[in-house]
Amino acid sequence: MKLGVLATGAAYGTTMLPSSPQQCCTALLKEAGLSDLVVTKNQSLYNERIDSYWSVSAALHPDCMVLPKTPDDVSKVMKVITKNQCKFGIRGGGHGNFKLSNSVEEGITIDFGFMNGTSYDEEKNVVSVGPGGHWQDVYDTLIPYGLAVAGGRAGTVGVGGFVTGGGNSFYSASHGMACDTVAGWQLVLANGEIVNANAEENADLWQAMKGGSGNLGLITRIDMYPIEFVDRSNPSIWGGNLLYKPESGPAVIDALIDFTANVPKDENSSSIVYWAYLPALAGGTILNAAIENTKGVVKPPAFDSFYAIPDIQGDTTVTEKLSKVTKDLGSGQPPHFRNVWFTSSFKPNAELLNYVVEKYDELNQALEALMPSAESELNTLCMFQPITKSIAEKGVKNGGNVMGLDKYTEDGDGIMFLLTWAAKGEASEEAAFPLLKAYMDDIETKAKDMDAWWAWKFINYAHLTQDPLATVGDEALAKLRAASKKYDPQGVFQKLRSSGVKIPF
Repeated sequence: MKLGVLATGAAYGTTMLPSSPQQCCTALLKEAGLSDLVVTKNQSLYNERIDSYWSVSAALHPDCMVLPKTPDDVSKVMKVITKNQCKFGIRGGGHGNFKLSNSVEEGITIDFGFMNGTSYDEEKNVVSVGPGGHWQDVYDTLIPYGLAVAGGRAGTVGVGGFVTGGGNSFYSASHGMACDTVAGWQLVLANGEIVNANAEENADLWQAMKGGSGNLGLITRIDMYPIEFVDRSNPSIWGGNLLYKPESGPAVIDALIDFTANVPKDENSSSIVYWAYLPALAGGTILNAAIENTKGVVKPPAFDSFYAIPDIQGDTTVTEKLSKVTKDLGSGQPPHFRNVWFTSSFKPNAELLNYVVEKYDELNQALEALMPSAESELNTLCMFQPITKSIAEKGVKNGGNVMGLDKYTEDGDGIMFLLTWAAKGEASEEAAFPLLKAYMDDIETKAKDMDAWWAWKFINYAHLTQDPLATVGDEALAKLRAASKKYDPQGVFQKLRSSGVKIPF
């Protein structure tokens, strides 16, 4: 990349008066010759793209959408945006959950839905994926090669936001976060320049993109290192759910803490423990431990603590193709609900985790009283999963990232927490939010009082109000700020981008 080209961005100048959204959409049509890629509110494709958002909360109505098909298209779009000071948002696969996660209400949404392909280069041994794809399509494409990548566990999750946010997968303990398996990025900078970022070329940008979200450019291609199955003719993993009575919660938490401590003994096994309030489907709260082994080992010793719990209500574990597993998990996340997610992270403290679950039960009672599930289709989730030193070490080994986990895990492993709320109706979301926020404040205060709190927030799970990039630590944040100043000196992705999380300066 020629850094001198970056200086030409100054010609666009941030002192220009911003154009109106209508002027920006007109500029895209006329100046860049992109009329066949721009859709407005009176067109059927516009409505189809709105309907394809996973979360109703995120499905905003911009003045126009532009759906590029090539890196050159993206470059033209970016030049128009920078020159005309247009407000914009970025949509990858469309799986963001909150308002302004992947679209805007005023301005332009850059929708990468047409840049969704997957290919495998056998000579380079690299899988290339488009930012607008979904992981189900990626896994399905790789079946004939007997390969996988460290992608989303639910096939409906989008590619771009998942990887740039870090990406927690079945392979995190063995290979690091999804971003740690990125061999290179192709992206368009704020001035429209198409660049590559990898270990040899623009290495600082390559690193800062790993966990930096959409702060540095528009991704047009992600090159990832593939992961081979034990038997490439049978691309399968072993796993499923162990179902417990809710009163077995303390024992399940103990099993999770034991599993977390022993991850280094088996980095091919992973576990998530979750309580789900599903009154419409299950009549109340269910408790599951999701367990998987990516090498296809049946009931490996890593899960002995889970199997030792008395009175297991069900065991759905099976050896199955990865693509089938991710398809089933995706079907468990139905679209067209309003969604609110919050995240936190803690030390592996059983007393604290039990408190979190106790207060979760109280939260569900309060929500049910406020928005009866029979009318709102209310459902919630309380989830714990390990964040271990072994995961952080893979990130360092693979060239580093800006997630900050290497610093947090210096003193031991952590447990990542996710709270999700879903229901129908805008009024339900407005009513639920204060209760959800109060719950998070309460459990984090408890964690601090017990000296069991981590400040770290996982971008892929965090609500916009949680400002996750402010939690990655001074060293990681300094790298991200430096990359932003170098590759986006006019601050286009901080000032004009209205979607997603921003770098705190």
